[in-house]
Amino acid sequence: MPFLFCELPAELRITILRLLLIHTTPIIAYSCNDLRAPQPFKLDIHPNISLASRALHTEANAILYGENTFQAHPTYLISRSFAMNPLQSVFSSHCISYIKKWHVRVRLDVDPYYSPTEVAQTFSNMHELEVEVFRASWGLGTYDALEGFTKVRGVGKAKVHGSLAKKYARWLEKAMMSLPGTEVEEWHHTALLLA
Repeated sequence: MPFLFCELPAELRITILRLLLIHTTPIIAYSCNDLRAPQPFKLDIHPNISLASRALHTEANAILYGENTFQAHPTYLISRSFAMNPLQSVFSSHCISYIKKWHVRVRLDVDPYYSPTEVAQTFSNMHELEVEVFRASWGLGTYDALEGFTKVRGVGKAKVHGSLAKKYARWLEKAMMSLPGTEVEEWHHTALLLA
């Protein structure tokens, strides 16, 4: 009698799919002083399982895109997202709609290519959002590139780190994790701005 994967109990099937589709190694933490793009590496996942049937495709995509962390492109945000290799971007809006965990690198000493509204619409209501802030030299740039992130709401777990004041990072995390529609007390730009 042939083995039929789809006839396994749902809990067991999901456990097996998670073993095949979730990238177990965390995304590389980059040095804030390193301006180079992350070096691609081989992902230890097996997405071809999703090609076995339509039902399996639906289950597998929800896990592959919903439970892995994806890197948002530093210029184009999610319109060119990738797991680690920028040459293998995810372009399908259908697949992008499944992604709930994001990592984005924001450079403070250059003007952003996206509007604050785009940032708020893109990252609000995500399960996880990690914002890694960097600049070419300490003291260069302002927090203007982070303006859109101050409008993000409803994030389950937010982490902000890098070349910025710890108090501002904690304030921004709290703002992003507040409920949608919540007004958050404005950050007062003081001498702490570049501290």
